[in-house]
Amino acid sequence: MRRMSVLVLLTAGLFLLAPGLPASAADLQESVNSFLSSLPPDFETIPPQNLSAKQNAGESIFVLDVREADEYKAGHIEGAVNIPIRTLAQNLSKLPADKGTPVAVVCKSGIRAAYGTMTLKLFGYKNVKDVSGGMLAWEKESLPVKK
Repeated sequence: MRRMSVLVLLTAGLFLLAPGLPASAADLQESVNSFLSSLPPDFETIPPQNLSAKQNAGESIFVLDVREADEYKAGHIEGAVNIPIRTLAQNLSKLPADKGTPVAVVCKSGIRAAYGTMTLKLFGYKNVKDVSGGMLAWEKESLPVKK
């Protein structure tokens, strides 16, 4: 529920900051409702099992771990690049130059990854998903963890 609230606030913020978008509260509410009702069930997420299967099939997916360095060192997805969420905007040069590259964002439980996913979308990345359930779900599925 908290994750959806964050997404709604981010979306509402975009409407408020963008010129030429709804001016009244009613127009804003209608726009946000229209946007949210059109979201697919798997909106901007990828289950850990699907990410692992894609990696095992040889698909090139950039994995961005937005946890703190000590969390990352304790165990992460093989090949993941660690950029703590608080420093993401200052470290865009560490991300793929091609903004169409598939990116999977992971954190501990999914909340910071949701922030990261929306941030990358704001910076123009087109194919970004957060790993649903984060590293907790990854480990629960007994998927490989690099230490």
